[in-house]
Amino acid sequence: MIAGSAAPDLELARATDAACWFAVWTRLEVFLPRVRIASRRRDRRLILARPLFPGYVFLHFTPSRDAYIRVASTEGVVRILGERWDSLHQVPDEQLEAVRRIIACGDRVRAVPWIRAGDRVRIIAGALAGLEGFVRACHAGRATFVLSIDLLQRSVAVEVAAEVVEKV
Repeated sequence: MIAGSAAPDLELARATDAACWFAVWTRLEVFLPRVRIASRRRDRRLILARPLFPGYVFLHFTPSRDAYIRVASTEGVVRILGERWDSLHQVPDEQLEAVRRIIACGDRVRAVPWIRAGDRVRIIAGALAGLEGFVRACHAGRATFVLSIDLLQRSVAVEVAAEVVEKV
């Protein structure tokens, strides 16, 4: 399952057809899946490998009580996402394959906040930093931010990058 320390290039063993993907929340340093991110350091720019989903690793195993106990009792594992061993939350194969394909492309891959239409958000960077409003729509890493003037019953919308908004 998981070794005592997380190696950068963990090989996930393929099990039988009954095996499924599950998300595991850990205290381990997680390297998979990784993305390359440009970082500024005073007078230079570096390309760093960072986890796409910090704190999470995906394991492929056939769910059983014994397997659950072995994984959950591994040092550094906080929990396997789900209610109990017999009702774990599966990560669909298609989603994991999509993440693998996106990571393989490599260019401009980044995590963006989980926001949906209707969420109340605050802009955290740029000229509009500090403004609060609602998300009207999300598409292709962009969010349509709506600021409403209640007294006038009017709104104004602007499209912003999804990474500059956070849920309130």
